[in-house]
Amino acid sequence: MKDVKQNKLKEEEILNFLNKNSELTWELSIFDEIGSTNDYLLKNSKEDKIAICLSESQSKGRGRNSKKWQSPKYENIYMSVSFSTNHNLNFFSSFSLVAAISIHMALIKHQIKSEIKWPNDIYINSKKAGGILIETIKKNKTNIVVVGIGLNVFMKGNLEIDREWTSLILENENMTFNRNKIIPDIANELIINKKIFEEKGFRFFKDQFNNLNFLKNKQIRLSNIKNENAEALEVNDDGSLNVRIQNEITKIVSGEVSININ
Repeated sequence: MKDVKQNKLKEEEILNFLNKNSELTWELSIFDEIGSTNDYLLKNSKEDKIAICLSESQSKGRGRNSKKWQSPKYENIYMSVSFSTNHNLNFFSSFSLVAAISIHMALIKHQIKSEIKWPNDIYINSKKAGGILIETIKKNKTNIVVVGIGLNVFMKGNLEIDREWTSLILENENMTFNRNKIIPDIANELIINKKIFEEKGFRFFKDQFNNLNFLKNKQIRLSNIKNENAEALEVNDDGSLNVRIQNEITKIVSGEVSININ
């Protein structure tokens, strides 16, 4: 494999692959190092543009529940996408599932098959390869959604990650990956699905998500219930997850619990 530094982020190449029409105005910012791509867009996103922030590394990258996101330089994708919406921000509570589907669809174009661990993790061959963090803000009475995405591409070793993980190159050592093509593919799928989501809600994506549902029929442990095993089932129209605990089915929503697989 070539030195990953030869695959540095390139503005012209990325912009070339982004979908273009009269409704889409993109603003792209690329950094060699940044605190957090999400933080940048929460502060600098524009009401009338779809903004993308990319960085070769992050010093304050984070996932759900403020967990640190490992961000070694040049090795992975650290991106955030922001857009405005006329919907109430609570409407986007299930959008991490749609973002995960968007990443899955983009990776298919690169011959990578993935699954989704509810509500926001990308899994390849039963190992975590990426994650999503949705944050929202209101600016000048305009609702802004920021979608943060971390995807392991070239990373082959990291002792600071506390769970089984993988990267695109670890699972496909004979393949060549170009971050400058994967990034716009993800952004394009995300914005296409955002429009569908605003019109039809998560219900439109439910069956597709359940087909990719890594947790389905697995034994899991929930952070808010001690000494009880549960079985993950399917997701509902609102993006919540059904779990079976002692023959009773309970609906849980993202943000309420953390899930570990037995």
